[in-house]
Amino acid sequence: MTTRILTLLNAAGCLVLCGLVVVQWLRERVADAVLDQVRTELAATTARVMEEAGRRAELERDIEGLKEAITGTQAAAETTARELGEKSSQVTALETELEAARAQVTAWAAALKARDDRIGSLTADLAATRRRLDEAITRLKDNR
Repeated sequence: MTTRILTLLNAAGCLVLCGLVVVQWLRERVADAVLDQVRTELAATTARVMEEAGRRAELERDIEGLKEAITGTQAAAETTARELGEKSSQVTALETELEAARAQVTAWAAALKARDDRIGSLTADLAATRRRLDEAITRLKDNR
């Protein structure tokens, strides 16, 4: 009986060991499935990281371009403001010169009017003097 019991115990032990091997094998398959899923997720995540890194680099280039554009726009605005100030001072100077020229033209017009009046007066005086001279010449001719 001992042989028989040992054989049965040996067979039962083999079955238990086979059961443990099957259980371990099933756990390994589940672990492999989980590992495959994790590897798939890792590959997808890596692809997304690479894609995001590319987009980040593209956005950084865009930001640098925008910074350069802003710097250029600010420089242009400063130049335009400076030129506007210069033009404004030129306009003010020209307006002052124009007012002075208008005042001078007005003074000249008044001087011309006074001259014309004086010439008219002198012409009238000259005509009167000429008449008196003609009358005096006529009287001298008559008296001779």
